[in-house]
Amino acid sequence: MHNRPDFLKNISPHHGEVLHNVLSKETQAALATKLDAMPNGKTWYADIYQKAIYGPMVFRDQELSIIETIEELLPNYRILTDLYLEKTPDDQGFPFHTDFDSIGFMEHPEDMLTVWIPLTPVKEEGSGQLSIVMEEGAVRLSLIREANQLHSLVRVVDSSVPEHMPFQITQQEYDYLERTKVTPSVDAGDALLFCNAFFHKSEDVHQGKRSAYIMRLVPKDARFSKTRLLGLKKLGQNLPVVNELLKEHYPDAI
Repeated sequence: MHNRPDFLKNISPHHGEVLHNVLSKETQAALATKLDAMPNGKTWYADIYQKAIYGPMVFRDQELSIIETIEELLPNYRILTDLYLEKTPDDQGFPFHTDFDSIGFMEHPEDMLTVWIPLTPVKEEGSGQLSIVMEEGAVRLSLIREANQLHSLVRVVDSSVPEHMPFQITQQEYDYLERTKVTPSVDAGDALLFCNAFFHKSEDVHQGKRSAYIMRLVPKDARFSKTRLLGLKKLGQNLPVVNELLKEHYPDAI
C-alpha cells in the first residue's frame, strides 16, 4: 500500500488507510443476507449501479455488532449513515468525484471518514476496486471543489448570494488524478478508509459483481452547519440523516 504523505495527517489522518479483517466471515454473510433481501433504493445511485440502497441503517442491527466493531477500531468516531452498492460489468460507476454534494453538512466536511468494506474480494484489476488520490496537488484541487460546492449550497438557502462558474475538472487535471491515484488491494471484510472530501473513483468490474458496504463516520465532537443542512434538505439529499441532525441541533429550523 502506498504510504500516506505526512501532510495528510493534519487534514485527514486516516485517508488511504486499510484495516484488515474488520468484519468476520460470519458477519459478512449475515450482512449480505440482510442487504440482498432489501429492494433497490429509489436514489440516483440506483441509476448508476445494479443495486444501490442509501441509508439501510443496518449498522444499528445489534446482531451484527457493527457499532461495537467501529467503536473498538475508531473510538473517536461514530457512524452517521450507511450505503450499499452492487456493481456489474454493465455499470460504469462514478468517475473521479468527491462526496461533498450529498453529505456536505459538517462545518469541516474533510473530517468525515468513509469506511468502504467490500463483501467480495477486490484485489486485482477488473474486480471493482476503489481508487483514491493522496498527492498534495489533488488534495488541494478537491478542497477547491469543496469550496465551490459549499457556495452552491449557500445559494440554495440564500438566492441573493452571487452565482459563480460551475466547477469543472479539465482533461489535464483528470489525467493528473489518473496518474497519481492509489488503488489498494482489499479482501472481503477488509476496510478502506478515506476522506469523503477527497477525489476517489470506482474501477471497472469485468465479470460477476462487486458488492460493497459503506459507512460514513464523523468525529464524536463534530459540529454541523445549519446552512448546509437546510441546503441539502431543500435539494432533497440525504433526507433521513439531514432531518435527524436538524431535529437534534437546530429544531427551530424544522
